[in-house]
Amino acid sequence: MRIFKRIKWAYVLVSLFFIVIGVLLIMNPDTSMVVLCRVLGIGAVVFGLLRVLGYFLRELQGVGLQYDFASGVFAVIAGAMVIWRAPEVANIMAVVIGLFILVDCVFKLQVAIDSKRMGASSWWITLLFTCICMVLGCLLIFDTFKGQKIISIMMGVSLVADGLQNLCTVIYAAIFVKEVKTAVQNKVDEMTAIETTGRVRTR
Repeated sequence: MRIFKRIKWAYVLVSLFFIVIGVLLIMNPDTSMVVLCRVLGIGAVVFGLLRVLGYFLRELQGVGLQYDFASGVFAVIAGAMVIWRAPEVANIMAVVIGLFILVDCVFKLQVAIDSKRMGASSWWITLLFTCICMVLGCLLIFDTFKGQKIISIMMGVSLVADGLQNLCTVIYAAIFVKEVKTAVQNKVDEMTAIETTGRVRTR
C-alpha cells in the first residue's frame, strides 16, 4: 500500500506540472519553444532526482516491484539532453510531446482494459480520456496545424488533457483499491464471525 501511495503522489505532481505548462501555453501561445524545452527539461531532471532519492530512501521490501532508480536516471538524462539541445529540440517539440502522449496512452489503455477485466464499473472513463489524448497526440505528430500559435495552443491542450487523464486514472485507481480493500476486510470479518460462532456452539 505504501508503494501505491508513492506512485499516486508522483503521478499527481507530474499531472499538475503538465496542466500548469499546458494552461500557460494556451494563454501565451507566443511562448518561446526553446524556453518551453528548458522548462520541461528542468521538470524531467527534478522528477528523475526525486525518483532516485525515493529509491534509496525506501525500505528494502518490494525492491523488485518498482523501477525508481532506472526510470529516475533515464528522466535525468533525457531532461539534461533536452536542456542542452533545447534549440534543436524546439524545432520538433510538437512531435516530441505527441510521441510522449501516445506512449503514455498505451499504458493507460492497458489500465482501462485491465480494469474492465477485473470488473471495475468505471473503466470506460479511463478509456474515454485515453482515446481523446491519443487523437491529440496523433494530430501533433502528423503536424496537421498551420501557424506557430495554433501549434502552441494545441500542445497546451494536449498537455492539459494528458494531465487530467493521469489525475482521473490516479483517482479512479485510489477508489478501486479502497473498494477492494474494504471488500476483503468485510470478507475477513465475516469469516471471523462465522468461526467465532462455531466455537461458541461447540462449547
